[in-house]
Amino acid sequence: MSHRVVVTGCGCISPLGPTASESWAAMREGRCGIGPITTIPTDILNVRVAAEVRDFDWTRHFESKRGALLDRFTQFALIAAREAFGQAGLLQADGRLPEALGLDTAAIVGSGVGGLHTLDDSFRRLYGEGVPRVHPFTIPRLMVNAAASQVSMEFGIMGPSYAVASACASANHAIGEAFRMVREGRARVAVTGGSEACITVGTLKGWEALRVMAVDTCRPFSAGRKGMVLGEGAAVFVLERLEDARARGAPILAE
Repeated sequence: MSHRVVVTGCGCISPLGPTASESWAAMREGRCGIGPITTIPTDILNVRVAAEVRDFDWTRHFESKRGALLDRFTQFALIAAREAFGQAGLLQADGRLPEALGLDTAAIVGSGVGGLHTLDDSFRRLYGEGVPRVHPFTIPRLMVNAAASQVSMEFGIMGPSYAVASACASANHAIGEAFRMVREGRARVAVTGGSEACITVGTLKGWEALRVMAVDTCRPFSAGRKGMVLGEGAAVFVLERLEDARARGAPILAE
């Protein structure tokens, strides 16, 4: 049986704003999220602009013990997922899905590169500072499926949970896979989207070597365009069957 699929929740944290509504309002006003890089040292970089999530303080969103074990891209994904689930109205008072629904919910979160902040910091300590060991949670923090797994654990999702990594198309492919799962009856609900936090010294040096980066701003439709600009952030949607959304009076944002 094929089900109609609707979007009942949307969450976002971006260079334009800390929520979906604020990011959307900034886009409508024509605001730009590109500016001087502030989160990493730029002394050896030729490219010193990026679209950063400005003034981000993870301690406002996570307890210190937990937040320290999450890479920046996973923190973004969790913040966006919380907003999306909050709008969808699927969570219990404890912030988790009912157990029966959790068993029938999927978490498919795309990321092109995963935890590059963790990787960059580990390499700097090993090769730059001569520290002979890295944090024991280095691998769980940097793996590309860290965002999907942490989203699953926080919200009690016990259905399919994995990442899609296909470069710049990762989030689109993740959303497409989640849509098919709900449409085909393999999941009643799917939380899906993408998250990236790739503004690191090592990453930018790699992109500089490709000679495709703009040193001022991104203007792809201008005759004077000079290249691309890296950005970061996350966007997450809650997808579910139309009949379920209607039955519980959920907000239907799109089909």
